[in-house]
Amino acid sequence: MSSQSAQAISSLRDKIATSTRILVRERLIGPFGHPSARIPGTDWVAVLGHTHDDVKDLSETEPGDVVVMDLDGDVVEGSMDAPGERYMHTEIYRARPDVGAVIHAHPMHCIAFSMTDVPLAPVWHLCTLFADGVPVYDSAVQIDNPERGQAVAAALADRKGILLKGHGLTVVGSSIEEATVSAVNLERSARLQIMAQGLGAVEAIDRAELTDDLLTDGLTLEEYTHTQWDYWAMETAR
Repeated sequence: MSSQSAQAISSLRDKIATSTRILVRERLIGPFGHPSARIPGTDWVAVLGHTHDDVKDLSETEPGDVVVMDLDGDVVEGSMDAPGERYMHTEIYRARPDVGAVIHAHPMHCIAFSMTDVPLAPVWHLCTLFADGVPVYDSAVQIDNPERGQAVAAALADRKGILLKGHGLTVVGSSIEEATVSAVNLERSARLQIMAQGLGAVEAIDRAELTDDLLTDGLTLEEYTHTQWDYWAMETAR
């Protein structure tokens, strides 16, 4: 392994540990759920390890809890197994070269939408990255083999996220920071949409107000990602 690859892995371990703490604080993951990131220039993926046997408090996740696996799901570096649903990550990376990070989580408001025919809509200005729609994978099974991972990747297609019926969500991004922020914002937007539906008809943000990147006009991807990531990372480090 080159020193450059070793440095990239070390950096991603830190970021995945931070991502995990953020997702726990936002109640997107608990005993189940996991973030991962592609290691640049390799066919390897850094992912939160299978912490179930140790019953670890994920709000205290450290870089040592992150393992490195190949795209077959085999651990190549680390002291524990990869998560059981590792194939959701590996098959998305195979199908989507543009994806640099994957979040799989189980937030309640998004799961509620997965049970109905009501679509998640771009109703909140910090969740318009999903304006092209959020498809639903029509099964609640565990994605514990490559074939099921391939089916999720095919259903995701070129979108930013997908709901798994009665199960959870999977969100992708160009970086672990972007994917984490987007997953949190999708759950917050789902909660807002449910609240608003109790008041009356819900209106999505006009597509004409969005940039080519599907952000609200005036907001850059750098601002969207790092303003929120930096703030939440600071809070979870206290």
